[in-house]
Amino acid sequence: MIYLDNAATTNYKPQEVIDTVVENLTKYPFNPNRSGNKLSLELQQKLYDARKKLHLLLNNDSEMHVAFTSGCTDALNLAILGTASKGHVIISTTEHNSVLRPVMQLKKKGYIDVSVAEPDEEGQITAEIIERLIRPDTYLICISHASNVTGTAQKLTDIGNLARRKNIKLLVDCAQSIGYFPLDMAKLNVDMVAIAAHKGLHAMQGAGALIFSERAIPRPIRFGGTGSESHMYYQPDTIPDSLESGTLPCPAILAMNAGVDWWLKNWQQNRDNVVQMQTTILTGLQTIKGVTVYSRENKSGIVSFNVENRDSTEVSDLLSERYDIAVRGGLQCAPLMHKYLGTTSQGVVRASVSCVTTKQECYSLLNAVETIATRN
Repeated sequence: MIYLDNAATTNYKPQEVIDTVVENLTKYPFNPNRSGNKLSLELQQKLYDARKKLHLLLNNDSEMHVAFTSGCTDALNLAILGTASKGHVIISTTEHNSVLRPVMQLKKKGYIDVSVAEPDEEGQITAEIIERLIRPDTYLICISHASNVTGTAQKLTDIGNLARRKNIKLLVDCAQSIGYFPLDMAKLNVDMVAIAAHKGLHAMQGAGALIFSERAIPRPIRFGGTGSESHMYYQPDTIPDSLESGTLPCPAILAMNAGVDWWLKNWQQNRDNVVQMQTTILTGLQTIKGVTVYSRENKSGIVSFNVENRDSTEVSDLLSERYDIAVRGGLQCAPLMHKYLGTTSQGVVRASVSCVTTKQECYSLLNAVETIATRN
């Protein structure tokens, strides 16, 4: 199978990641913070090292505030619900349902008002666009670092400066950018970053993290055992314990840590291949009659398109059944972006490459799409 659905989950897992999972399952099948045996303490240290690495990777200039989560969705919910207050929130058209739905739940309950910032003609959410939406009670701006529909990356410098100047918290969804291109929280004045392990870091599903500053410490949204202060009837205040109730997915977290190590060693060649393969598909699709392309050149490896007026799921099914090519059709859990693109009824076909995608695989996709378009 030719796998071009890497924006959902990358299929290539480095040997370092696989070895880490096996080691954790065989040598460290314990609960950290629940036991004082030697191996459990070693596991606690490994988790501490993983927190520190994410803290340094994203250059959080505050205390080492890293909460492990079950994925980016969990991290975004913690950020949004854990910092919620009466007032006004600004999101962008590019947001995934992992941002949209918790925000709209708060709106439905009458806690907040919501404004949506739409991109300019270049697909950018600019500081000027956001500033026009700011109100005296605006307390949070949520923005995707890269769109999971088109791959367009947002330029955050001016947005971060604006948010800090207005004393508004800035949350950035890095699900589609972590492992593809970096983000510097201190330089960009970002208060919270949500990440996933299973995309650009080439780790496994089941782990993510919220990295946050002193300005944006979230309240717990889950309650239960933390392995610490167990005499208390109420949730402890200690970070990160207060935000990590229950048993942590240690194999997935340490696999994410191994994915960070692997990315740090290979980021240049990985990025070069992603950009080259994305450009190959993008330019090739633009030459096929009847194909509409919605993406521009990007470092996320995403190219979204449609074949005339055919339903995107029909085209993706044909690519799978006839040509053994895996892509994704539909709305990609981003309804506001599809409303903006005018593709709500049709969806888009999303092809997404990775660091191991080859030119031959790209050409196979282009030949298949051209055949489908011609026979239409």
